[in-house]
Amino acid sequence: MYSEQKWEASEAKTRFAKSFPGLETDADLARSKTPQATFTLPSNGVKLILYTDNTFCFEPLNLNDVPLLLTALRESRPYLSALYSDAFQRLDELTAHDAELSRLSKMEKLLGAIVNNSLEIPALYHLVQKQLEDVSTLPQHTLTGEDKIKAERVLNAIRSLIATTPELYEEIPKVLSGTSTLIQCDMMKSLQRNLADTSQR
Repeated sequence: MYSEQKWEASEAKTRFAKSFPGLETDADLARSKTPQATFTLPSNGVKLILYTDNTFCFEPLNLNDVPLLLTALRESRPYLSALYSDAFQRLDELTAHDAELSRLSKMEKLLGAIVNNSLEIPALYHLVQKQLEDVSTLPQHTLTGEDKIKAERVLNAIRSLIATTPELYEEIPKVLSGTSTLIQCDMMKSLQRNLADTSQR
């Protein structure tokens, strides 16, 4: 769910950046214009050229290099914000939305990994619970080999994401009980029952 929304949000941000108001993308047309000012942007040495008609371009300009384009737009803001304040505000909104969905997408992927790996490595089920109780260190366990690698990868992901994704404290127990609505986790109900039966023997 969030992964698809993240892709759509990223595409929306990219489309807006490539068609940013005032950005001249036609090199021939840009050469026919009169430059008013030129600024060298700090990160990559890209030049911002502002024309007398208040349009602008970047040199070099590569619309397929989206990270470079976004950096150039961000660093050109002090020079262009008075002309295109609404556009920069819209880019801020799209960027924030993309970042939020990126955060939630990472949570969704982690929850899926908890399900898949717990079904394969039942011991991980209780380790995840212990990890939520104390994220400062990995819980002790006796797993070895590939199981140890997979389990610790999941546990470390929890530790890594928990600070920026406090929803995990609520969502992980739901996943472990098979009641989460974010991912398909019905099989965790059977795992929970099997582990309970084993502990009672």
